[in-house]
Amino acid sequence: MHEFWKQFAVDSALERFMAAVESQAQPSGPPDVSVAIQLANKELLQRQVPLGDVADAAWALRSQYRDGSTHDLALVTAYYFLQRRALIPRQLEPIRFEARLIAQQWMTEGLASVTVVTRFEEALFQQFW
Repeated sequence: MHEFWKQFAVDSALERFMAAVESQAQPSGPPDVSVAIQLANKELLQRQVPLGDVADAAWALRSQYRDGSTHDLALVTAYYFLQRRALIPRQLEPIRFEARLIAQQWMTEGLASVTVVTRFEEALFQQFW
């Protein structure tokens, strides 16, 4: 799994994030990829990334990330784009904060695992604030 991530990682933050996700118990899966794509695109990325790109990333991640909730997969997919500074237009800068709030809400509602949300929050906070 890490071989897939190493080709895209800006630094080791993404690798640490995925290692933490892999090592913790996750909500039962398998995740619904179609719903995860919509959640990542509409709610977390606010349609700032083309839907086809989000779908490609989610399906690639799904093949590597078999366990966990649909919302967990949406978070991992969104993080894939949010951590790639060189590929992200400036309009994604303000949505990083909102994505963190949405992640916290999903955790509170029991839709996303505490581990994934915690790593999502820590990675974005350390990398961008």
